[in-house]
Amino acid sequence: MKEGQPVSTLHGDGTAKMGAPVSKRPVTRWLIVLLLVGGGMLGGVLFFHTLVMPWFVRHGSETEVPNLQGLSTGEAGPLLAKARLETGTIAEACHDRVPSGKIVRTSPPPGYKVKEGRAVDLVVSLGPAALRVPALEGESSVHARFLLIQAGLQPGRVRTIHSADVPADHVVASSPQPGTRVGGSSSIDLLVSLGPPPRMLVMPDVRGEDPDAVEASLKEAGFRVEQRFWPGARSEWPRVADQNPPPGYPVEEGGLVELIMGR
Repeated sequence: MKEGQPVSTLHGDGTAKMGAPVSKRPVTRWLIVLLLVGGGMLGGVLFFHTLVMPWFVRHGSETEVPNLQGLSTGEAGPLLAKARLETGTIAEACHDRVPSGKIVRTSPPPGYKVKEGRAVDLVVSLGPAALRVPALEGESSVHARFLLIQAGLQPGRVRTIHSADVPADHVVASSPQPGTRVGGSSSIDLLVSLGPPPRMLVMPDVRGEDPDAVEASLKEAGFRVEQRFWPGARSEWPRVADQNPPPGYPVEEGGLVELIMGR
């Protein structure tokens, strides 16, 4: 059926009656209107972003973010105001080198060009992170150093002491003591055992004795022994003329004893 051709309507009595012609022109007209409206909106958006917005951006005054690192927030405020900037959010973070209450960094960073009136965010130091000294007593010196580094601390000075209770090369104590809260850059000193204290022996009087017999007896008792002669003395003199240490002198087990022959 063609456009404009009359339409017949079939009634109940079987007779057909002609009706008004059907037209598609109103639908086409609305479609054109919608296309024109949509195109206008799209054109407006493109015009704003390509012409209007760049004009505002180009005509906004720029300023440079000042260097605020190491300053307090009270000191930073006037510098930001002088640069025609605002103070933004203030966050806090631990820092080993920047003192507590001082600015660690800013966002945007110093020297960055921004529009006037922009807010600059600040990160303020809480100081070094509070760490606890681990328990190190009884640990080997090597493992104790590993535990300190693992805890974020630095091994400090090492001193030694004889201990009958702690094996040699194991930690007797630490300074500060275990559980103490310290900064992350702190160093922990260690007191390390040399093992049990040496046995002290009293030097006997061996003057006038046979040097070879005396040497054998002293070595058996735990001394180290050296024999020597006085300068110019006769080497055939068969007896100990002097000794070092002298008689009655306390000597550590393993200490050196000199047997001097001749006069």
